[in-house]
Amino acid sequence: MSRHERDSWNARFRSGDHSSSVPDPFLLHLEDYASILPAGRKALDIACGAGRHAAWLAEHGWKVTACDISLEALRRAQALASERGVRLALYCQELDTASLPANSFDLIVCFFYLQRDLFPVLKAALRPGGLIVYKTYTTEQLRFSAGPRHPLHLLQPQELLNAFREYRVLRYEETVKDRGVAQLIAQKPGSEPSA
Repeated sequence: MSRHERDSWNARFRSGDHSSSVPDPFLLHLEDYASILPAGRKALDIACGAGRHAAWLAEHGWKVTACDISLEALRRAQALASERGVRLALYCQELDTASLPANSFDLIVCFFYLQRDLFPVLKAALRPGGLIVYKTYTTEQLRFSAGPRHPLHLLQPQELLNAFREYRVLRYEETVKDRGVAQLIAQKPGSEPSA
């Protein structure tokens, strides 16, 4: 990511853009899979923004590591965590050069960030039996005036599903309502995380 892009994201967060503290409703579907969720385990929030998902996870007993390119976003995430009385491990990270320790997380969440070459890194970082929750824009977003336009930032039909085809898909939807998105909850093959 270029310095210009990082500065642009910092300016957006400084202006109050992208600063919702309410988690995306799709994340709440995790509760549908409570019987297979490891309680109090390790979660990773990629491109966490102002921390709305990371804080929600921490409130629900997860030990959360969250990263974003924007220092301003991370400041907002820290403020939200403090307001809610939870702790987050926050890292300012260039995701296009990210390396994550293998088999380190029981849950990985990523909302509205697409970097295709990060898929193998996320897969390696997720423990066997762990869950991935991923939601981002598809090419259907081009029907709308707002949102990303560049093909690098838009999934093709079924692309997210195909990227995680070896996983047990628990929920998958491609929708076009107020925006075009694909959303996935899937479990990595292997035994469920142990205590």
